[in-house]
Amino acid sequence: MLFSYGDGVYIEGEKNLKGEIILGEHKLYLKGPQGDLAATYIPLEKIVKIQKKVGGFAVFVRTTLTVSYTAVLKGGKHINSLLKDLVQRRGLKKRFLRREWVDINEIIK
Repeated sequence: MLFSYGDGVYIEGEKNLKGEIILGEHKLYLKGPQGDLAATYIPLEKIVKIQKKVGGFAVFVRTTLTVSYTAVLKGGKHINSLLKDLVQRRGLKKRFLRREWVDINEIIK
């Protein structure tokens, strides 16, 4: 079960990749003309926080206790639908008077 959210951009540090945003059962990633872009894989169960930005959102991912990273996804008119689907699927809670959603089981500083 894959859902497409149109064309988008994935930004993580020096990485700046363009492709079609795909939300799968267990991961979020971009798909380019040659296939899936493995460098853009975000495991859904590792997302600890999402912050809404202009034209997209930042995803905070903690892969292990000591390793974490932040990726920014920007897209077209369907980016807000993707944000809602991610929040709902992960069960994230909205922080009071902020444009961010967090996993209540994670301690974020």
